[in-house]
Amino acid sequence: MSQRVYPEIESVLVADCGSNTTRVVLVEVVEQAYRFIARGEAPSTLEEPYNDVTIGVLNAIEVIQTHTGRQLLVGGRLLVPQQDDGTGIDAFVACSSAAEPLRVVVAGLVHNLSAESANRASHGTYTTVLDTISMDDYGDNPEYGQTASASDYDPDNPEAEFSPFASRKDRPNFALADADTPAGRTTRPTKKKKGGLALFNKRQRHGWKERQVAKLRRLAPNVVILAGGSDGAPIDSLLELIGVFLETNRQEALLANATGEIRRPLTVVYAANHEGREALIEKNQGQLELFLVDNIRPSLDRENLMPLQVQLAALYQERLLPTLSGYRRLTEMSSAPVNTTCSAVGLMTQFLAKDVADNRVLTADLGGSNAALFYADATDFVSMVRGGFGLSFGLSNVLTETTCDNLRRWLPFEIGDDELVHYALNKILRPQILPANQREVFIEGAFGREILLRLGSQLHSQTHAGQRNGQFDYNRLIGVGGPLVNINIWQAALLLLDGLQPPGGTETGLLELELDSTMLMAASGALAVFNPNAAAYLFRYDCLHRLGPVIVPIGEGSLGSPAVTVKMTTERGRVKQATVPYGSITLLPLRSDEKASLEIKPEGNFRIGRVARGSLVRTAAGQEMRGGALGLIIDARGRPIKFATDLAQRRLQVQSWHEVYSLALQQAENEDTSSDVDYLNMDMGNPSVGQPMTELVTGGGTPLNLRGQPMPEFDNTPPNPATKRPADRPAEAVPEPKKSKDKKGAKRK
Repeated sequence: MSQRVYPEIESVLVADCGSNTTRVVLVEVVEQAYRFIARGEAPSTLEEPYNDVTIGVLNAIEVIQTHTGRQLLVGGRLLVPQQDDGTGIDAFVACSSAAEPLRVVVAGLVHNLSAESANRASHGTYTTVLDTISMDDYGDNPEYGQTASASDYDPDNPEAEFSPFASRKDRPNFALADADTPAGRTTRPTKKKKGGLALFNKRQRHGWKERQVAKLRRLAPNVVILAGGSDGAPIDSLLELIGVFLETNRQEALLANATGEIRRPLTVVYAANHEGREALIEKNQGQLELFLVDNIRPSLDRENLMPLQVQLAALYQERLLPTLSGYRRLTEMSSAPVNTTCSAVGLMTQFLAKDVADNRVLTADLGGSNAALFYADATDFVSMVRGGFGLSFGLSNVLTETTCDNLRRWLPFEIGDDELVHYALNKILRPQILPANQREVFIEGAFGREILLRLGSQLHSQTHAGQRNGQFDYNRLIGVGGPLVNINIWQAALLLLDGLQPPGGTETGLLELELDSTMLMAASGALAVFNPNAAAYLFRYDCLHRLGPVIVPIGEGSLGSPAVTVKMTTERGRVKQATVPYGSITLLPLRSDEKASLEIKPEGNFRIGRVARGSLVRTAAGQEMRGGALGLIIDARGRPIKFATDLAQRRLQVQSWHEVYSLALQQAENEDTSSDVDYLNMDMGNPSVGQPMTELVTGGGTPLNLRGQPMPEFDNTPPNPATKRPADRPAEAVPEPKKSKDKKGAKRK
């Protein structure tokens, strides 16, 4: 099998088209390594009056032109390839999260088993699970009990034994509504017992079928997932579900013929037992649009989610992405297929987990329309993607899953329900407007915390990958997304720690906290499809901004009582010591280019990592800890975070968490430690600058590309820091990158 040859490029533009903002980054070879040069941002142009996503892309490229003084466009088109004078670019690739989520209905034999498995699998891409159909649904929910409209009834259908609009005397008894039954809802069917088993007769089952057909027609999903039945199990119940789909499709076809509309047949992804495949194909006779994947639950104790997730991602790519306004023009501009943002971020999460030994990575992606969590280690990859659950367009869905009281617990001030709801509604109407003041920053942060709490809970309940003692055991936490980058780094770190509440159960008790401050993680993943080497270099050099290590003492106590005492000795001989009370969070200054040894003494019943409670913990010789932009973070607030019961005390408690960073800066100024002041004010750059990549990423080994192959050798001289833009400043003009005199000519031959 021949190895795929990826194109040789020296410069590439990578676009990430979001629902609110379109970002384009310029990547180019600088000193024999692909580096981030500049980024341009512009409002997305998906709606009126533009209706063309590429307009926002071109506007963002013009921002890069202005900041770099380099011509990339000619007459509104990309100048390709790059010219000898440095104008133009060699390639353009794109990803997007702006399309509508895939509308899914899950059908399974049992609601709490096969249907739940299908529900879990659906969160591998941007989906919205509208509802669930199961054989054990008998109309307890009023929504399920709604009768079909007149157009749903076809007297020529031999299976339809009665009309939903027939008189009472002509209806079967199970469908009769009595005086105590709400309008539009049927009574629960009575059970007949035979041999001690509760059975439903055939006529009762027809009432169930009509209810499910009406539900499917009302919801109009993009795809229906059929799951259920272990391999080797009977298929009678599966055939009943298939009958529901066929009847729904038949009624929709009748309506389409009557109105002259062109409608796609109902799309069904079959993820049930293998024995039902032939019967399904025979019964279908080309009526439904079928996709067959491996059984999602081949046995009661085993799940197989990946085949279904791959199929749903392909359907999203095929059906929903092309609905973007201007999608055809975007594909014409791109040198590779347009990818989804969640696929790109998930790919880089997997790469990071496999590239460094013992990495267990959790990536949190907060966007305007969507939110997602990705967990990866050496063997497992799990995603939890929620379409329509972001911090602008998605706030209406967030409000349906949380309460104003839950939001208020994260706020250090008094606020009413109306203000919270009005903020959400205004954000939905004007999604591109950033928080105007500190109060709005706090409110948006409260919504972000509730989103992460729900995603984390769902990810925890839906998979056992990466879990130890019932908790996720990850040692790297990465924040991604505009809402995290548009606030200061302490607020971003606090939002991640509050929303996900890492348990601190790793071997060492340490968690590395990082932020995609340059917003390059999705760009790296999109670039990986086109050129893995370029993506690997970009990701390692410029993507992640190290905020610092986090220590989470495990245990409980009374608020204010000592949890741990930490003594930190830097390699320069400076000693910092702090006693951290339970219910608080503390910072100790430690620069990203500094290392320190730690001595941690837990108090009472607290412990660090997996050692015994109260045991003294020290860093081993040669295993000193490296700092970050925030230094060392000790989070002793408990898991789950323990709030004060008194309302006023709780607000003061939350306020104190937000003031930790400013207090650390003030303390450094009072102690006249200029290095600490510089660190707190200015240490915003990427820690990888000035460090050889082999030392940073692989501990001196051979660096690998995204395909697991050795990367081409290059000069290991540290890159010129002058070409690196600090993450906290807007893009600006940078020196023109160096190029080999004969390299361009050799490439064009």
